[in-house]
Amino acid sequence: MNNFKNLGESKVTRALLIINIAVFAIMTFTGGSESTANLIRFGAVHKGLIANGQWWRLFTASFIHIGIAHILFNMYFLYQLGPVFERLYGSINFLIIYLLAGIMGNLLTFAFGTPNTISAGASTSLYGMFGLALGIMLNYRGDEILRSFGASFLTVIAINIVYSLLSPSVGILGHLGGLLAGVILSGIFPVVNRSLSTSTQAISIAAFVVIMILFVRIGMKSMTMGG
Repeated sequence: MNNFKNLGESKVTRALLIINIAVFAIMTFTGGSESTANLIRFGAVHKGLIANGQWWRLFTASFIHIGIAHILFNMYFLYQLGPVFERLYGSINFLIIYLLAGIMGNLLTFAFGTPNTISAGASTSLYGMFGLALGIMLNYRGDEILRSFGASFLTVIAINIVYSLLSPSVGILGHLGGLLAGVILSGIFPVVNRSLSTSTQAISIAAFVVIMILFVRIGMKSMTMGG
């Protein structure tokens, strides 16, 4: 009951769950969520298409899932983690972080993935939350409560990374990109009722922008070199 109560108070998390499930349902009844053609039609990451100007796929891919197991797994984690981080960062900042983590995760896939790789899923954004936990542990070292909160995710993060590495069907690049984004974004957006130094925020903003540009350049260069 407590999880349902938390979800009821977490408007952004609830909206994200509804959108993801709705998109999956629409895909299921209009060609299937595992159809390559349908995945491309709905906006999955495809390196060649992104390089040809379809940059919007970096955004839309985070709302697309490949098969029932994929969406059930991701929506379970969103249901569990979303309300926690939405309370920590506030609804608006949480939404911004969620979307940016997804974009950076998809951009890392674009940078280092193969030309015909199809990638999608909310896990890029969910790994952003894991990154936030790591960032909280680092940025609030003097706050015992927040430091302990961040440290409590270490085992879960390690298990998920190992699982991603051992599962060929899992997009490890997107996961690592989302994780990296979360760490950096934790230095830009402060936890509610806490503060970050101006220098930490400035360095984090610069790092985020530079890394995004770098991933774009790497992805585009790899396409001109034949992938």
